[in-house]
Amino acid sequence: MLKISNSNYFLPTIEALSPHRELGSGRTKPMLIRGVCQTQHTKSDYVVKYKNAKEMSIESSCRELIASTIAMELELHIPPPALINITPQFIGTLNGFECAPVAQKSAGINFGCEYFAGYMELLSGQKLNNKQLYDAQRTFAFDVFISNSDRRRDKQNMLTNGESILIFDHEAAFGFILALPMFRSKTPWIIPEWDKVWIKNHYLFDRMKYGEDNFSSFIDNLSVLDKNFWDKMYNLLPKEWVTEQVNDIIIYLQAIVENKEKFLKELNQVLL
Repeated sequence: MLKISNSNYFLPTIEALSPHRELGSGRTKPMLIRGVCQTQHTKSDYVVKYKNAKEMSIESSCRELIASTIAMELELHIPPPALINITPQFIGTLNGFECAPVAQKSAGINFGCEYFAGYMELLSGQKLNNKQLYDAQRTFAFDVFISNSDRRRDKQNMLTNGESILIFDHEAAFGFILALPMFRSKTPWIIPEWDKVWIKNHYLFDRMKYGEDNFSSFIDNLSVLDKNFWDKMYNLLPKEWVTEQVNDIIIYLQAIVENKEKFLKELNQVLL
């Protein structure tokens, strides 16, 4: 999977062609569709999250895209993101689908990603192989880094094919932006006490071990999130999605990157 810093990378815009099925009973009501890439003219299957579904918005769509680009740059296993264009023609194919009214209100550009078949949720108590454990360590560190409290004991938001772990659903990431600027931490690399509550409820928390320096490679890799990355990421965002949240996210995460060694100590300490 190409990183966005790669000169050959482009964020595909997909013309939605036809529906397959609605996926699960999640609050955002994602849908599996068939679509065609406007650049390469290739057809494939994609998951679309309608921007006007319950608990979705242009802000949460933007957060999904930002989190996806960061994950790609950090070499986590994530479905490559895409922009899904929902047209009146596509909406006309949705008769009988529960999501039809939401799709109609979501005409235009929506967040989506490539569909990966052959994956399933981790089983309770499942022993992880070495690759899965490596992915789990990096996923846990990633979620703390982006303040994603939505991968929890009752909601995995990740799948496995028996070899690696695939992560998804980041509309609730960057929880720090919900705080008023005056109450936002001035030291983002220090994990506040109130965040430790959701961190200890993370699905992978019990798989992490203190004292083994599990997160060193993840922390070292944070240096790829440099000015070049942030500029490219910003330019990928649909202009209508850009709000003041975007700059707030960039500034907050840059502060962690600049103090990554202190953040590494915090990651290990939270396991005690």
